[in-house]
Amino acid sequence: MPLVDTLIKNAYIVTIDAQRRVFSCGYIAFQGGKIIAVGDMATCDVDARETIDGVGKAVLPGMFNAHNHLNQVFLRGYNDDRWPVLNIPQAVATVMKQLYTVTERTDEHRSYILTRLHCLEMLKAGYTATHDEHFTNAQKTSVDGSWAALAESGMRGFLARCIVDSEIVPPSGREDIDAGLTEVERLRDKFTSSRVSVAAGFVNYRFLSDPASMRRIREGADRLGVRLDIDMTDNSSGADLRKRGFDGGQVEYYRSFDLLTSPMYAGKGVNVRPHEFAILADHDCRLALVPILRQFDGVGLPLHHILKLGIMPGLGTDAPMVTDNQNPFEVMRHVILGQNLAVHREKAQGLPAPESQHWATAETVLEMATRGGARTLFMDEVAGSLEVGKAADCVIVDLNQALMAPDFARRRTLGTLVWAGETRIVHTVFVDGRKLIEAGRSTVWDEDEVIRSAERVLAEIVSETNLSDALPPRLPGRRHRGWTYI
Repeated sequence: MPLVDTLIKNAYIVTIDAQRRVFSCGYIAFQGGKIIAVGDMATCDVDARETIDGVGKAVLPGMFNAHNHLNQVFLRGYNDDRWPVLNIPQAVATVMKQLYTVTERTDEHRSYILTRLHCLEMLKAGYTATHDEHFTNAQKTSVDGSWAALAESGMRGFLARCIVDSEIVPPSGREDIDAGLTEVERLRDKFTSSRVSVAAGFVNYRFLSDPASMRRIREGADRLGVRLDIDMTDNSSGADLRKRGFDGGQVEYYRSFDLLTSPMYAGKGVNVRPHEFAILADHDCRLALVPILRQFDGVGLPLHHILKLGIMPGLGTDAPMVTDNQNPFEVMRHVILGQNLAVHREKAQGLPAPESQHWATAETVLEMATRGGARTLFMDEVAGSLEVGKAADCVIVDLNQALMAPDFARRRTLGTLVWAGETRIVHTVFVDGRKLIEAGRSTVWDEDEVIRSAERVLAEIVSETNLSDALPPRLPGRRHRGWTYI
């Protein structure tokens, strides 16, 4: 028998390949960081230097966090501070002040320390790849620290350096378009690798003072040979576009500036009008959804309008500014519940319910979290499914836990993964055949040191800024919300 690096045998293998095959008792073999065989155990004819018995375990493709901001981990718990969110534009403006207060004090080293914590959490949750939109540029090299942590983690990354110059951003964070593109070029040359690609972008049209700058960034991205990244969020629901004299939606606005001329990344799609999804599809814009946001505004997720166009979006968390934990299982649940909310709203307006094939199911959202995310981040030729020739990026989850039972002879395993799955079932994580998580623990970093270092850096920043005034006063001798702390 041929000798390979790694063999996982006797496992429940969810390939999400072209045939969407699931092997109830299967195997998968890695050699040189690539998948060289996957199939039913009855056909296994390989031996390995390391053999992992997958009895009671499932093997999934690595999951993709398709919309993220790597340097915002300090905002964990912030939702409790600001809840309820009834006015989203106002809520965003408020958090931006806190974001820039911290990031103006976050140099390259501090950014590295904080992003390590974020990457560690993602890996332990089963993410093998992530997106980043870095737009806080007061400290120019803070992005270097953040992306160095990502590279060190072993994960894959689609990393966008955003250029912003509007009054939304403090003066220290604004920059000339040409200077921003020079930074994109520098970062492209420094970080591009087999696992990392660098993109140019801007957050959305409101973050640029001159609309013509959008076209300049598109042209600059083309000149540098990198993708364009736009966070397609319009919290004003078109009101800000009307102030600019434009009556259409945001996708139509971007199209009018020739931004959709080649495949690009389209983040979140907040308040994209139903007919505009067809424009995204026609122009091969890769859409990433953040379903928890649709709980914030109560609108729901219009997934059926997307699926009927043949779009398979990726799924993201949008970092702790929005989602306090990096939990792909929770994100998948939010897709299903968010669509249900949207359908109820549409039915109340007299619109018909979606056709059955356009409803989210466990299979649909698992595909979004893996294969859909890979396509969204332009990594689908490398990862996103368990197929011969692709990178050995996969996640082993432990099914021998109370929360995964009963499984009715595996007939409900996929449904339970989505509806009950938690990050604690993630046992082992591979990227390029390299084991980054084993038995739930990092093989790359000392987890305790990562946590302690992040806490220390944030304590330093609190002492240097007015952030302490914004934190809840849950301290000895204080009262908060009627509770007494002693």
